[in-house]
Amino acid sequence: MPVEGKTRRDVLTEFRRAEILAAARKVFAARGFRAATLEEVAVQAGLAKGTLYLYFDSKEEMFWAIFRGRVAEMHRRLQAVLGGPGGTEEKIRAGLRVRFELLREDQDFMRIYLTEFGQCIYGGPWAKEFRKLHLAGARLLAPVLEEGIRRGELRDVPPLETALALMDLVKSTVSLKLLGMHENRFDVEQFIFDLFWRGVRAESAAAEGGQ
Repeated sequence: MPVEGKTRRDVLTEFRRAEILAAARKVFAARGFRAATLEEVAVQAGLAKGTLYLYFDSKEEMFWAIFRGRVAEMHRRLQAVLGGPGGTEEKIRAGLRVRFELLREDQDFMRIYLTEFGQCIYGGPWAKEFRKLHLAGARLLAPVLEEGIRRGELRDVPPLETALALMDLVKSTVSLKLLGMHENRFDVEQFIFDLFWRGVRAESAAAEGGQ
């Protein structure tokens, strides 16, 4: 039965696009975006190569659809936890948890995101839009940091730049773990929170908390 407001054809098109993107995620994660071919995506999806062009104009369009969709989902989840009740520390922890949950849920996307980030943000046809998306994620956290500064919980740090630094800390640390460069086993999420929190927390708040 078609979804309200959509024809049967619309529903089937969305379903087929989702199938193709799921296949592309696996191929891009395993082969890397530049090495991957549309033939490999078609085989993974169980379709003829020509059928892919009914839904996507290029490999680049597939890649961007994957990336944009998962980042949009991350932003929706971040808005839910950062806009709700709770103090500064609680919200920072919750925001980190959202990022790690999404990366754990979709290992293929995690590999694509970590390996292709530089190419996305510095060049390519969607670099400008990617930077806007990346900044949008930081702007979700920035008001939490601003409120923490007003409350005297955090040092007087630049909120947007500090939010970007936390995002980069997550990306860099998880990338190193993925590459097997960590010599010790530890809770990466807790490790990142501790580094960040101890770095931005106001001295007076730390003294009151005994940390």
